[in-house]
Amino acid sequence: MTAKSQTEVTYEFLRSEVLNGLYEPGSKLKIDAVRAQCNASPGAVREALSRLTSDGLVVALPQRGFIVTPISAEDLADLTKVRIEIETRCLTDAIKFGDITWEGRIQDTLHQLKGTPLQRPDGTQGVNREWSRVHAAFHDALIDACGSKWWLNLRDRMFTQAERYRRLLATTTGKPRDLLSEHAAIAHATLDRDVDAACRLLRDHLQATADHLLASEALSYPDVAAMEDQ
Repeated sequence: MTAKSQTEVTYEFLRSEVLNGLYEPGSKLKIDAVRAQCNASPGAVREALSRLTSDGLVVALPQRGFIVTPISAEDLADLTKVRIEIETRCLTDAIKFGDITWEGRIQDTLHQLKGTPLQRPDGTQGVNREWSRVHAAFHDALIDACGSKWWLNLRDRMFTQAERYRRLLATTTGKPRDLLSEHAAIAHATLDRDVDAACRLLRDHLQATADHLLASEALSYPDVAAMEDQ
């Protein structure tokens, strides 16, 4: 295995583990432990961690190494506000420029969502990884015809950060949501080219996830500023 492929494999492994909450926010990422898990060189691990730092999923602390980026209620509220602005802008342009192929992607990913269970097949607590993959593909399909690589770049960064929070929902309790109906309503308004309705439904969908988490105790993790002062 080349150094480049080691880095890519290690990066993809760590990214998946962080997004799925298997490394808790604020926890330390030890190079030797990651190296053993991925059968990679120390250099490949460091490069992968540097890429994750650029993604905003990992923080490099001076003289302390790397930790998983902490989360907080304040960060989630700010992230959601900015994400809604970006997502609805992308959706507005996608509705304007999208063609029949784009419409087909939306219909196809919505159909996949309908056929993919949210819960894990083995019955353990947490979200089914296949559902998370299809869910991401659905939201990608909604806006991928917006026509601007820079808006899409910003949107992808916000989506990745939001995924860390969304996957915490499996550990919370609260009023049940009919996620399939929410996604279907967004898709139908988008395909009807109803910009106002589609953006409103998407905004409500994203805000509902944030509100659910903000009302829970799922965000009680260490604060990175406090760690940097230690």
